[in-house]
Amino acid sequence: MKTWTLATAGLLLTVNAAAAAPPASVKPLSQRLKPAITQSCPEYIQSVTWVYRYSSDYPFNEWMLSLVPTNCGRYIDASETAYMFYEIVKKAGQSKYWTNNRGMINQLTCHLFAAREKPEWNLEPWRPYVGYSKTLAAGCNPVEPDPDPAYH
Repeated sequence: MKTWTLATAGLLLTVNAAAAAPPASVKPLSQRLKPAITQSCPEYIQSVTWVYRYSSDYPFNEWMLSLVPTNCGRYIDASETAYMFYEIVKKAGQSKYWTNNRGMINQLTCHLFAAREKPEWNLEPWRPYVGYSKTLAAGCNPVEPDPDPAYH
């Protein structure tokens, strides 16, 4: 009886070990993971200021967040946008004027793509979230809400 039990246990161990071993074509997990994105700037934003934009020439009288990026922050790769946005939220997100995270992210990524050289970047929480491509098409300043429910 003991011989049969030992043989069965040995067979089960062999089958389980074979099932657990990945095929030779599959790379080990440590070789398949992408390296972590690293933060290259000690600071991305030099200053943040809430500004009420009012003008008879300007059709929208609303609050906006005026940002001055650091030289390092101005030229980051798109993979570091989350670090920059996190810093913006830390510096300005407690304001009663802060709303519309998704729209603000789209405006920020639009500025990183199309307006890096502008001395100040204005993020306006009142602007509708319409997705990145429509934000870019609107020169980072979308006005018309998107009727597509996927954006709401």
